[in-house]
Amino acid sequence: MMKMKGLELLIRALIVVESEGNDHAIGDRHLAQPAYGPLQIRQPVCDDYNRAHGTAYRAGNLIGNRRLSIRICRWYLNYHGRHLEQTQSRPVTTKDYVRIWNGGPNGVHKPATLKYWRKVERILVKERRKPCGQQRKSSYSQS
Repeated sequence: MMKMKGLELLIRALIVVESEGNDHAIGDRHLAQPAYGPLQIRQPVCDDYNRAHGTAYRAGNLIGNRRLSIRICRWYLNYHGRHLEQTQSRPVTTKDYVRIWNGGPNGVHKPATLKYWRKVERILVKERRKPCGQQRKSSYSQS
């Protein structure tokens, strides 16, 4: 599993790619299930989280709620990352986590998630080059 610092950096990058830091973003309105909040989470992800935690969140609850969006994302990545480690008998990479986030639990096997990975990777490279005090704190910790 990814260490907390690495996961925080990854989630910051996901927020930049998904919504450019907009906590009130609503994406893919043309689809049956739009995506909501800074991490553009759809209802099936909330359903998975609800089953695991006995909660009843709706994807719409994520509009303006960065803290909950991050909590759900962190759980989703860790849950599906552990499953990947168990089934593939190898450590999960940052690339794997990104592809899971973009393409679901089997995203690591979907060629379409590679383009998304490259976008996130560019953000991660930029963030890692910045001195610690200059990294995008607001993209992760804003509430």
